[in-house]
Amino acid sequence: MADLLTARRVGLWLFMVTAVVFMLSPIWDLSDARYSMLLSESIIRNHSVYMNAYQFPGPIRESGRCESPSVPLQSAFLTYQLDRVRGNVVYCYPNGTSILSIPFVGLMNVLGVHCYGQDGRYLPLGEGIMQRLLAALLMAGFTVVVFNTALQMLGVGPSLIVAVGAAFGTQIWSTASRVMWSHTWLIFLGGLAAYYLLGRETGRTKRAHPIALATLLSWMYFVRPTGAIPIICITVYTFLFCRNGFICYALTGLAWFGGFVVYSWFTFGKLIPDYYLDSRISIDSIATTLPAILISPSRGLFIFMPALIFVFYLLIRYRTTIRYPRLAVLSLSIVAIQTVLVALWPVWWGGYSYGPRLLADAIPWLVLLAILGCAARLRSANNAKFSRAEIATALSLLALSIAINGRGAISVAPVRWNVAVDIDRHPERVWDWSNPQFMAGLP
Repeated sequence: MADLLTARRVGLWLFMVTAVVFMLSPIWDLSDARYSMLLSESIIRNHSVYMNAYQFPGPIRESGRCESPSVPLQSAFLTYQLDRVRGNVVYCYPNGTSILSIPFVGLMNVLGVHCYGQDGRYLPLGEGIMQRLLAALLMAGFTVVVFNTALQMLGVGPSLIVAVGAAFGTQIWSTASRVMWSHTWLIFLGGLAAYYLLGRETGRTKRAHPIALATLLSWMYFVRPTGAIPIICITVYTFLFCRNGFICYALTGLAWFGGFVVYSWFTFGKLIPDYYLDSRISIDSIATTLPAILISPSRGLFIFMPALIFVFYLLIRYRTTIRYPRLAVLSLSIVAIQTVLVALWPVWWGGYSYGPRLLADAIPWLVLLAILGCAARLRSANNAKFSRAEIATALSLLALSIAINGRGAISVAPVRWNVAVDIDRHPERVWDWSNPQFMAGLP
């Protein structure tokens, strides 16, 4: 009981501290997320997904194809997120974020915060307030989910370290907590799915119904197309190892997908939105793009999250003592597919962003791997405790990860770096070690 009370108190403090830090971190830019809360407010106020009643700061495209435009068009217009479909103004990016955010937006409306003025003119400040608060709260919630996931295999101390590392040593701080990127809800839902899966393996969530898992995964897809990756991998995992609840799981997923198709038809006039059908992937340059998103100084995953080096050391060195190897294989599969998909994408650098933004989707599964790796080390036969060298290495890499991601959340210079190097026209500059993004503005 004492351990349970301690864990709850730590979890509460963890939520409050991370939420405050995220809210106070000054760097934010609405970017792709612009108008997502306006859509939420339109649904609340007008009971419509069409935003015809509002005045926007620029012309609206009339292509009839509601998909993300190619760069550098994205940085040239304030309304690239919108299009006209059958004469109606629609938000082209995945609408799942807007729908899930409706309760929060409704609360903010009651408090007097709106995305539009009395004349219907769009107010970016109002939307910015909503997005910053909600993103901070969701990512603080994700941090607590990570803490409770780790508690299923680790003590309070190690679980706290993993949670703090996830919150501040990853794109959570530098990207997902800044505004409501589609990554933000995806990461939060992915964290809950990882908690559920580990709990089912440990026996702590046996009573949880497969309906819950199927619902989480369905909404991961609704908020971002890359949610299809964990859906595919976890569906195979569930069919192979949890077949008793598979029919219920599959029927729930199909029901949610049916709702998605109906929504898409009435909103975009198509069974699947154009954004989800964008097939501009190419294998031609993967030999250069894959190393770039892993080790380049301005977009490399292992450069911006050096703590991952220690995580993979644990997984490799203590692979024979991993307690749930099939869960490790599942997580590695999701991470690997996500990485390859980003490498195949023509805008693999993620536009005007900080570090490997497009790999933020993999964070819940990288965190799960970190938990499995730490638990495997503690179960090893040679020593139940981490050696001094391991502790020193882990803390050093974690501190470096936090420092690097902190720059993306609190310093203006790394944001301006995108403009200075003209990243959308010259993505090859991510390899320039004389001017890496995380060092921008430093003497």
